[in-house]
Amino acid sequence: MIKFLRRIRQQLLTENKFSKYLIYAIGEIVLVVVGILIALQINNQNVYKQERSIEKTYLVALKEEFETNIHKLDQTIDLNTNLIENVDKLVEVFQQNVIDTISERTVVNYFFETFSSEVNYTPSTGVLTEIISSGNLKLIQNQKLKQKLASFESSLEQISHQENEINIPRLEIMEHFRNQANYKRYLEELGWDSNWESIYENRSNKELFKSLHFFNSLYFFKITSIAANRSFYVPIRDDMGATVKLINSELNKQ
Repeated sequence: MIKFLRRIRQQLLTENKFSKYLIYAIGEIVLVVVGILIALQINNQNVYKQERSIEKTYLVALKEEFETNIHKLDQTIDLNTNLIENVDKLVEVFQQNVIDTISERTVVNYFFETFSSEVNYTPSTGVLTEIISSGNLKLIQNQKLKQKLASFESSLEQISHQENEINIPRLEIMEHFRNQANYKRYLEELGWDSNWESIYENRSNKELFKSLHFFNSLYFFKITSIAANRSFYVPIRDDMGATVKLINSELNKQ
């Protein structure tokens, strides 16, 4: 084809038909440009298909990761709700008509149920981190979905901050317990048999409920735990649910 076009060009120059040669030359340029544009279009289509394939792979992985994180957050919310209910029982002990009737074992059980577990939401972020760190977030076409993915790390930082707030009164309560409680009696009420007596044998752990500091720490723990559910855990759970819906919508388009 190239030799054929070259032969025509040489023939026109030999015959001194400049006007026809000029028209031919322009036509040849147009053909070259059209060929380049077609090649670029084909290449763009191939790149587009490749990017959509990568995007779909990411969306499938993100859906699985977010669904796992929602399940983990549901467990965290349930645990935190349970701890709030248990700390309520401890706060109620400060009422005069309650502390006089409640048993040592009940006090110990309340305390154990409240502070044997620590609320700590640890989501999986491997897929999302890889997408953002590699710069491939741009492959996500849905702008609303892209914004939600980009802001997810910030939401996790807010949760971490609130959990630190919860941990402040929790550590204060644990420290107060170590300093003021009868730990031996506490363990014995939980079923541990020491087989020996201490000089503090008769010291009741109900004495803890005469401390204003202990009361304030319990109340602060309760308030920060409630705030974690209402202002952080539940909202981010709803947001993750909305993210999964957007991912499903994009997958259904492909």
